[in-house]
Amino acid sequence: MQVQSSTSSPTLAVLASVTRSASEEQDTSGTQAATGSGTASGTSRYDFSNMTPAQMRDAVNRMIRSGELSLDETGSLLSIMAPPSARLKVDGTAVSKAEGEQIDNTPVDAFAKLRDGIAGARWRNDSAAEAALSRTLAALQRVQGTVSSVDILA
Repeated sequence: MQVQSSTSSPTLAVLASVTRSASEEQDTSGTQAATGSGTASGTSRYDFSNMTPAQMRDAVNRMIRSGELSLDETGSLLSIMAPPSARLKVDGTAVSKAEGEQIDNTPVDAFAKLRDGIAGARWRNDSAAEAALSRTLAALQRVQGTVSSVDILA
């Protein structure tokens, strides 16, 4: 993915950094696990209701590169899919490597997290955050269950 150095917003700059680092990481989990849930037919489908942050980074990065999703639509996923090296504790200190890897490999429900975020934005009367989170939720719902890969040897 090419990212111009003059990104118009801090959120897009951070997302570009996350997606760039995700594309530079080695995928040791295999295509089926990296993109979502699979079936016996050898077809994998995106399942954002049960995906690890590492899988989500890989899937979202792939969909941004293919044009299925945009940076604007996925900016609200930063806190969910941040790589272990970018995760911080509440006090601002970095999480340990082991903690980061555990978080990165624990499945999350992105839809539930986004709905919680929308509820929080409404409670704070933050219409900009509510709109951004709603845009991300709609984008993920649009691609949920679509084919992510097909194993022609299966």
